[in-house]
Parts: sequence; C-alpha cells; structure tokens
Amino acid sequence: MLVNYIALLPELFLLTGILLMVPVYFFRSANTPKTFYTMSKWIILTSVVLTAVFYDRSIGRVWINNDYTTLFKIIIYLFSLAWGGLSLKRFQNRDDRSFSFYFILLLCLLGFSLALSSRLLWLSAGALTFCLLLNYPLLKIDEEEEYISRHRQYLFFALMFSLLLWVGVWLLQRGTGSADYSEIRGFLLAAEENVPGKLQLAFVLIMVFFLFALGVAPFHFWFADAVSGTILPVAGYLSIVPGVAYFAVLLNLVLNALDPLYPWFETVMLIFGISSVFIGAVGANSEDDLRRIFAYAELYYIGVLLLSASNMQGQSLLGSLIYLLVYVLALFGIYTVFSGCRYKGEYLYRLDEVRGLSTRRPLLAAALLFFMISLIGTPPLLGFLGKLSVINSLVAGGSYGLMAVVAFSVLVLVAAYLKIITAVYFEPRNISFDRVDKGVYIYMAINILLIIATILNPRYLMHDVEMMLAAII
Repeated sequence: MLVNYIALLPELFLLTGILLMVPVYFFRSANTPKTFYTMSKWIILTSVVLTAVFYDRSIGRVWINNDYTTLFKIIIYLFSLAWGGLSLKRFQNRDDRSFSFYFILLLCLLGFSLALSSRLLWLSAGALTFCLLLNYPLLKIDEEEEYISRHRQYLFFALMFSLLLWVGVWLLQRGTGSADYSEIRGFLLAAEENVPGKLQLAFVLIMVFFLFALGVAPFHFWFADAVSGTILPVAGYLSIVPGVAYFAVLLNLVLNALDPLYPWFETVMLIFGISSVFIGAVGANSEDDLRRIFAYAELYYIGVLLLSASNMQGQSLLGSLIYLLVYVLALFGIYTVFSGCRYKGEYLYRLDEVRGLSTRRPLLAAALLFFMISLIGTPPLLGFLGKLSVINSLVAGGSYGLMAVVAFSVLVLVAAYLKIITAVYFEPRNISFDRVDKGVYIYMAINILLIIATILNPRYLMHDVEMMLAAII
C-alpha cells in the first residue's frame, strides 16, 4: 500500500534538501558560509524528526525501519549536525561559501541512511560505494599541493575495494538467486555445510570492503594520511561519522543475511582486531601531529571493537556497541577542542604548537584532558563503562588472552596521550592563542554534561543499546 512508503520520508526529505541546495548555490547571489549550514541544519533536523516518528515503518522485506536502524540514523544525523555547526567558523573566517562541504555531508547522510534500512544487497552496496567515493571530493576541499598525490592514491584504492564489494555482491546474488537479505540467509541456512566456494569468496570480498572502509589494519594506510592532509571540518567528519555508520551496516548485513557464512571468518576477524590494536597504539606514539595521533588511536579503538564483536553473539555485540558510542562521544569532544585551538585564524595541529595551552586557555586544556582520560577508559569517566562492557564480553567468551592484548596495548597508547598532556600542561608556551568562540565552549559543555549524566545513570545507555540490538538478533 502507498501508506507504507512513508517509511522513506526521511530519505526523501534529505534528497529534496540536497536538490534545493543546487539552485541556491548557482542562482542566489547573496550566499554566505552560513547559508548552506542553515539549510543543512534544518534538513538534518527535519530528517531526525521524521526518522523518530516513522521508526517502525517498513516496506515489505526490502526496507526495514526498527529500533536499531532508527538509533544509528539519529546518531549519525546528530553528530553530523553538531560537527557542521562547529565547522561553520572555519568557512566564515575564510569567506568560503561552504557549499561543497555541506552538500557532500548531506549526500553521505543519505547514503548511510539508505544502507542502514535497505534489505536489498545491491542497494546497500551502491549506497556504501557512493559514501566511500564521496570522501575524495571532501578531501579536495581547499586541497594543498603536497597532498594531491595522496588523495589520488585514496581514490584508486577506494575504487579498487568498491570493485571487490561489487564482485562479492554479484557472486552472492548469482549463487543464491536473490539480493534480498532474508532470502540469502535462508539459502545459506539450507545449504548447511555444503556452501559453494564462490559464496565463501563473495563473503570475503564483502568483508574486505568493510575492513578498508573502517580503516582496519593493514588497510589503515589511507586514514591517517586523509585525516592529516585535509581541513579540520573534513578531518573531524571522517573521524567521527563514517566509522559509526560502516560498523552499524556491517553488523546489520552479517546478522540478517550472512551469519551462516561468518563462523569460519571469526579467526580472521580476531587477527585484524589484534593487528589494529597493536599498530594503533604504537603508531600513535610515533606521531607529532595531533590529527595523526588520534587517527592511530581510532585504529586502536576499531581494533577493540572487532575483538569484542568477533563472535557476533549477543553479549559481545552489546559490549562492542556500547564501546562504540562511548568512544565516539569522547572523540567528538577531542575534535571540539581542536576547533578552539587557533593562532591567527589557523588551526593548530602539532604538539609544539599547543605547548602551554593550559596557561592561556585553561578550559580547553582541561576539556582535552577530560576527553583523553575518558578515551583511555579510566574510572569513573564514561570510557570506563565502554571498556568494562568489552571486558565483560571477553570474560563471558573466555577470551582472557584478548583481554591481555587490550590491556597491554592501552598502556602503550597512554604514552602517546602523556606526550600531549606534557606539552599542554608542563611545557612553556611559545605562541599565543586566538580567542575561543562561544560555540566551542557550548558544544564542550553539552558533551561533558552528556558524559556526566551517563556516568551517573548508565542504565539508560545500556538498556537502550540492548533493546536496539534485539531488533537485529
């Protein structure tokens, strides 16, 4: 019935807003940087409301909205909205109309939203490929000459891994006779132990695409270069939003379609997770660029996610999702602090540039320390809840060796954070710092209040995530 298609209203509104931005850009002469932020703000807010209102609407078996898809859509919408607001000042300072950034941001949100709710393999693959390739025009916004070759290299690898995804989709659809998640799962369950080798190959190709998109070791080579070689609005977006979206879509796809193929891949997932944890922790210590330090730190956190979720069972998935939400909230706080660290209008990225920050901007320095302690997982901050969730899931699975890996690696990662703390608090200031915009303090305060509220009553976070997970298990 036609009434069922209201399930598509959030996506249709996003698409309508995207199309409206084009004539505004070309035909409205009075555009300012705030024009496109304001448009994107109202488009995203309306999509959030529509997503919440029609959270249980579906179109047969091919388009499913449930608690899981709704919560993750709202999360990526709100993080994108907040980061878009923090990014506005950068475009205003340079009198840049900001069209490219906000236009691509909305396109990415549309792609991730389609991939989350779709139960057609080719539609999900198309949306994910679209989002991965959109990173290239994002990286080219105000591109510096020294990074041109690196960005072209990213485009080459993005195209290559996208091709692997589509080969996997083609093999899977050809082998099962369907692109529908439930029909694929039914075919694989019926095949039991006699799953054709080409379907196992298809599964591997699809998983390799997700591992590349998440920046998992050894496919992490593009992420640190991308984050450090672009403007702060793009670096913040790439660090915060895509990882959440790709991980959510991966779990959705595996649990609803490919879980009969997964058990033999569990060991491979553990290997990727362990590699990411070690390389992330060690890599963070080898860098002096703050963006690269936290890019490698994010590799560590993604590795912990893979270790926690490696068996794709209820308790381990619950732990990994809680950990994901906790670390992304803290990482957003880190990039909020970066938005306030400026000198003569330029953002500061290197350790020697933030020396003595505490003497001039004590609130920024205190917030940076707060968010780093949360990321490390020190009680009583929120990061401890995320780490405790992961530890509980590993203990429940008897994975004591993995616990030792996570614990040892975080000690290595702490050394990188101590370098930052030393520079900020104990080294003399060698430059001045610009006045911090009120918006940065407002976002920091909201972030800290959210963390404190969750610390005081973690039941809401854990209960909501558990209810959300029940929708796909």
